[in-house]
Amino acid sequence: MVLIRFNFGLTRDFWILMLSLLLINMFGLGFSPFLPYFLREIGASISEVAFVLAFSRIAYTLLLSVGGLAGDLVGRKAPMILGPVIVGASYIVLAGARSWSDAILPLTFSLLPGAFIAPAVFAYIGDVVEPLKYGRAFGIYYSIMNISAILGYLIVGSLVDRFGYSFSILAVGVVAILGAFTRVWLRETRRAVKEIAVLVYLREAYGYLRQRVVLLLVILLSLYMGLASVLDSVIFPLWAREIVSLKEVDFSIILSLEAAIYSMLSPIGGRLAESRTLWIYLSALELLIKIPALLLLSHATSFLQLLAVLLLNSGLAIFVIPGLNSRLSAALSSAHRGAIWGMQQSFISAATICFTLIGGYAWESLGNVITVHIFLFYPVVMVLLLVVLAGLERRGA
Repeated sequence: MVLIRFNFGLTRDFWILMLSLLLINMFGLGFSPFLPYFLREIGASISEVAFVLAFSRIAYTLLLSVGGLAGDLVGRKAPMILGPVIVGASYIVLAGARSWSDAILPLTFSLLPGAFIAPAVFAYIGDVVEPLKYGRAFGIYYSIMNISAILGYLIVGSLVDRFGYSFSILAVGVVAILGAFTRVWLRETRRAVKEIAVLVYLREAYGYLRQRVVLLLVILLSLYMGLASVLDSVIFPLWAREIVSLKEVDFSIILSLEAAIYSMLSPIGGRLAESRTLWIYLSALELLIKIPALLLLSHATSFLQLLAVLLLNSGLAIFVIPGLNSRLSAALSSAHRGAIWGMQQSFISAATICFTLIGGYAWESLGNVITVHIFLFYPVVMVLLLVVLAGLERRGA
């Protein structure tokens, strides 16, 4: 495939994909932190919120193991276009939910297309960006995702405050469907896969997991993203509502400020992630900052304290993920990249389910403060695994 240069040494297709992500995720990411609010609004207890969020991810998690494989075999473009249409339709149905049990089915269907979309997007970036520029590409990717979240937090928070949840969720669905059409201008990048027995192909693809560096990258990403997802989408929103008593519009301002800081710094973090030695030190520092963030959360009772928590926890989290993503992309061949990214996303989702259930049930049985303290083990374990990864990379294992 001929690479067409655009800016920052990245290709035209990369920037079209970024534009589509900005549009499609604007309302979806904007609504995500308010999902626990919505479930509480329609009668769910804390443990029922955790159950709905975890249960709705089960089918998605199982499907992820083959979702990336499908992109390798039939192409990346189709799932990236059709997926948001299905997501949008599911949110339109969710808008009519009147009890927490009504929300389970549409939420489940809203997640299923992600089993094909997420691996396709990560694999597509790996296809259209040169390996030496993966760090900046993933830094820009996460910056774009946060810019879309900033706009979404403000818009959705205001819509909920003014029109209520049904109208706001309906808007999420409509925008997702409209945004899908921006991807028709993407060109297909799938390398031709030779006719080969499926079992042989699977053995080749998943054989990457026998490599110690690849397996450790998968574990690191799964732990980091799984726990980060639970903190961002469950613990922080519940703390804001139940402890600080913030309205949706006030919480949306905190989320927007946090995402704005991240969006400005993320491309810098991605660029620095291209330096292997420096990246390890910066990532360890980033993870250690999360410890005082969680300790502060356990005592947060005001708008400013919660803002400080989010800035420390994720506003400054700009090194770990771009570095891990770029290293994993570089370690995989294009023909098998989608399959491994699908398996990776499946591991992340499985971790998210486990940590969501732990967080929700611990909150009701042990209390909110102890629940937050339970998550203190996560940055410590991540630092230890980073040290192991650095040792393996130096030995070329």
